Parts: sequence; C-alpha cells; structure tokens
Amino acid sequence: MTGGSEGHQPFLVLDGITRHFGATRALDGADFGVAPGEVHALVGENGAGKSTLIKLLSGLYQPGAGRILIDGEPAVISGPPAAEALGFRFIHQELNLVPHFDAVGNAWIGRRHPRRGPFLDRPAMRAHVAAVAARIAPDLPLDRPAVRLTPGQRQMAEIVRALMTEARLVVMDEPTSSLSETEAERLHTVVRQLAASGTAVLFISHRLDEVMALADGYTVLRGGRTVGAGRIREIDRAGLVRLMSGGSASTGSAAKTDRPLSAGATVLAADIAFGPAGARARLDIAAGEIVGLYGLVGAGRSALLKALWGAVPAHGIMRLAGRPLAGGPAGRIAEGVIYVPEDRRREGFAGALSIADNLALAHLSDFRRAPRLPMPARRKIDAFARQVGARLRLVAASLDRSPLTLSGGNQQKLLFGRWLGRPVRLALIDEPTRGVDVGAKAEIHDEIRRLADAGAGVIAATSDIEELMALSDRVLVMNGGCIVADLAGALLTRDAVVAAAFGHASADLSQPQNQAAAVA
Repeated sequence: MTGGSEGHQPFLVLDGITRHFGATRALDGADFGVAPGEVHALVGENGAGKSTLIKLLSGLYQPGAGRILIDGEPAVISGPPAAEALGFRFIHQELNLVPHFDAVGNAWIGRRHPRRGPFLDRPAMRAHVAAVAARIAPDLPLDRPAVRLTPGQRQMAEIVRALMTEARLVVMDEPTSSLSETEAERLHTVVRQLAASGTAVLFISHRLDEVMALADGYTVLRGGRTVGAGRIREIDRAGLVRLMSGGSASTGSAAKTDRPLSAGATVLAADIAFGPAGARARLDIAAGEIVGLYGLVGAGRSALLKALWGAVPAHGIMRLAGRPLAGGPAGRIAEGVIYVPEDRRREGFAGALSIADNLALAHLSDFRRAPRLPMPARRKIDAFARQVGARLRLVAASLDRSPLTLSGGNQQKLLFGRWLGRPVRLALIDEPTRGVDVGAKAEIHDEIRRLADAGAGVIAATSDIEELMALSDRVLVMNGGCIVADLAGALLTRDAVVAAAFGHASADLSQPQNQAAAVA
C-alpha cells in the first residue's frame, strides 16, 4: 500500500476490496490509502471502479471482501450517517441540490438549524453559509433558487454545502468539470487550504494536468483493481495514461484534423437575441465544420445552444440550409438538428427508462410493430440498442438497467448513441466530454468528427480549452451573452481565446467579418 503525505501514515486504508454486481466486477482487489493533510488523486477510465469506491466510503455499498481500516482499526461504514459521523464529506459529479431551495437552504439540509426561540434564525444561517462561500465563491448568489443558477454556480453551491462542517476527508468527484478557469483556480486554493489544515482530500479528475499540479499522491484503478499508486512527483502525465489504459500513452484526444474551413455551404445562419437582457449572437456554421464555443461560466454558451435548439425563446433570424427555422425541439429534430445537453441527468435521459429505451427515444417511429400501430417492437429496440452499444463500446451490466447506473463517460456515449442512424445537418453539443476519461474522450471526439465528415455542421461548447483547441476548426468566444471573437487559422491560439473570454479581445477579433453576409 502506497499512500500518505510526507511523513504521515494513512489514516484511511482500503485493503483488497471487492464488490461484484452479478457477473460484473466493479472492484476486484482494490487498495487505497490517504493520510491527513494529503491531496490524493484517484484516477482511472470510466468503469474502472472509482464510483463504486466512493459509494463504499459513503456507506451506500458494502464490500464483498477486503478490509476498511480507519486509524489502524477495522471499520464498517454502515451507511451515509456513519460516513458523516466519521467526518467524510462528498461532492459528487452529478449534483444533488433541491431545485427551488437557494444556496443557503441547500447548505443546511440535514443539519441542525440555528434558531431564535421557536423560529429559524435565517440571518445566522445565511452568515454561516456566506463565510464558507467567501473562500471559494464570493460571487455566488446565495438567495437565488438552485434551478436558476448556472451549472458552475450549482457546483459551487454543492461544494459550499460539503464544507459547512469540519471534515477529516473530503471526496471531490470531478469538482471543476463545470467551472471556469478562474473558479477552478479558486477551488484549487481551497483544496490546498483544506490539506494545510490537516484534512485529507480525495480528488477525482479526468483533467490530468490538474491532477499533476494539485495532488500529492495518486492511485490508479483499472478494471476494478489498483494498478499503480505513489507520489505524484514520481510519475508524469504519460505514465498515468499508460497505467489507466494498460497500453501506450495517449493524450485522449487525437490531433485536430486539417479539414479546410467552411468545408461546405452554410448550414446555419442566425442573428438572434436570447436569454438575459442584452444577449445576442450572430453566427454562421458551414456543413462539415466543427465550431468550438468557448466562454467563462455565465457567458451564455448553454443559453445560446438552447436557443438554437428551440428550447428557450429567441427573437431574430435562424435559417437552416437557407430555410427559416421555427418551432421547438420536435421541429428541429425533423429538420435534422440534434442536441446533446450539458446536464445529463436533468436534460439528457429519462432515468425511469432503461438504457435501451433511452437509446431508442429518437427512433420510436421507426420501431413500430406495424406502420399503423403506435406501439414499438421490443425486438427492434433491443437490436438497435445492442448495435449502438457495440459501436460506441458502451460498458453496461445490462441494457435493461437504468442509465443512472452508468459511469459518466458511458452516460455521455448514450446521449450520442441516441442520434446514430438519423440524418444530421446540425449538431449542438454542450460539454461533449465533461467528466469523461481519456479513452472515452477520444471515442466521443471521433464521433463528432464522423458527424462533420458526413456533412453536418457542429457547434461544440466546452470549458476544456485543450479539447477546444484539439477539436475545433474555428472558435467562437462569448462574453456577457455575446460572441466577441471568431478565431480561425493563425488567429486561433490559446492566448487569443483566453483573452477574448476575459473581455480583452482586440478590435479585429471582436467583430467577425464573415457573419454579416451569412444572415443577410
């Protein structure tokens, strides 16, 4: 067992842990240890066992074999209350905020509220939350319902809730996946502060540069087993990738193909006002072109994609292949427009349906028992699901299970797989690989390139600037709800993208020349 910060022994040890679900071995002899004051990275591809290990620590699952040791003594984490009593705090990748509670109300869920006589002491509640938020999210709107927060703000509210009380161990599962670079750096500072105070931090991230910069130690899982552990200074990024994949090192994203810009005729031309007051976008997308959409949290990327999808009101002109585009999502689908949302759980799939049924949602009319019968044929749905699952290498114990049982990367594959087999003219993709491992990221990038190679125009909004640079033929940068830069060729550099996102774009970048003619 390798673990522990410099000069400290692990206070928490998992030794030879197994956990099976039928024939699926989620954990098959996993070892892990973390010391007080250590930032320990847990890495591995989706399906490697990270989520199962977290659920063991939270008391949701019990190990089939192996030992959990706390302070050298065997321990049983019988359930979430036991984990809470041990000082274990969890910040999950998929957030669990009450939509109509504000940040203060969400932070106090499950805690003993301060009172003034028989009444809740709301000022004291708010003051406590504000003090915690000041360290990581001083701009977080504490009195706004969670449903009205951006994904990044909801992530910060979840982190504030986890840090309300003292903790021995804080588990962070992809905590920066929806954060801007500024918010991520702020979170990194908080992580270091926690470690300096003696709190152990288990940090799970697919952003390996983040892992290399932040972690003291690491554990790599593959196929449910621990295949590597040690001090982060003793390994490099390529070494981590080799351990995760079991093969040669890869960045997880193939080099950007050198397709010519504007490979085909204009597929989308839009000049619209949408979302918050003052938000306006003018853009054109060519067939066969991958256009990256970048901006800080709150810049309006997701709102723009939803407006183009027809899910939120927009005013102005939208033309698809020269024809006016009207109506809502159903009309968009009929015209060959597809949408992959950022929030998989809330907007992406129906948790009450099976994986197979979710894959078939966009094809139900094709799977009827007979042309005049509305009921779909189970046999056709299952055959389609098996075909898509094999193509995308979807890892699932059974296609009859809920998509909520899938890892983040496999949930994302499901959302892409739903549209396979349909003619696509325009693809709107919000955070294509959020919380996805290096292997699944490469596969999803390949699917996006296949869409473009088949003639679809693609708009991919991402907060991962490395992904943006690797995937995009052209990049649109948003700030304050508006497109402020259109970058391609020699102008498309990381520095130019970041400068534009922070509102420092030069005049020649902030007024794209190729947009005016497209909408005229």
